[in-house]
Amino acid sequence: MQTLLQFMGSHPVGGTLSKNGWGITDFFGVSAKIYKPHSVICRQGDTDDTVFILKSGWAILYRELLDGERQVIDTPLWGDIVGFHFVDGPRFASLASITELAVYEISRKALVDAALSEGRFGNKIACALTRLNAILAEHLVDVGRRNAMSRTAHFLLELEERLSKVGMSDHGRYECPLTQHELADILGMTTVHVNRTLRELRKADLVSFKGGRVEVINRKKLVETAGFDKEYLR
Repeated sequence: MQTLLQFMGSHPVGGTLSKNGWGITDFFGVSAKIYKPHSVICRQGDTDDTVFILKSGWAILYRELLDGERQVIDTPLWGDIVGFHFVDGPRFASLASITELAVYEISRKALVDAALSEGRFGNKIACALTRLNAILAEHLVDVGRRNAMSRTAHFLLELEERLSKVGMSDHGRYECPLTQHELADILGMTTVHVNRTLRELRKADLVSFKGGRVEVINRKKLVETAGFDKEYLR
């Protein structure tokens, strides 16, 4: 089974890492833990210090609201880091699997010690977290200011760009296991509104989302509709 060290060594964010200079930190020898679809990996309010690095599968990171609803704030993908923070305190969001999910689980202290002792690795971690912050900022703009057409188009283009970097998108086509209910929680819309918006995008020959598969039909026009600039994903 692939260890975290082997995974990070082949991952475009992790880069090639040295095995030397880790001191007592040996978390790179851990193997991925497998979760079944629709499992809760961690809950909002938990006070443990586990950090998760996704190896494979689809997940959602979400905030639970007082009325029982939720707002999905990200869809962590291959290589993404979830739950990293520098101070003690409760988790601000829950993480759940959509498909079967493989994740590496390490302590916050181990990750911080590794980042401080290995400059290149620390830089990669900083870049990954900065990118995550940019993604969350765009998602805030989605639900706050973009209309239904543009926010849906923006999210589907973002997924395509993120998946293409890990070889999971091919010429504007990719598998997407998210249901319309999950899309509604991501986009801040009702399921009915999501269904209607997807139909409008397809009718306009911009993008198709059917049977768990997304196909970008007219990229130039879809990018214009979304106001999409992929620089925030670099």
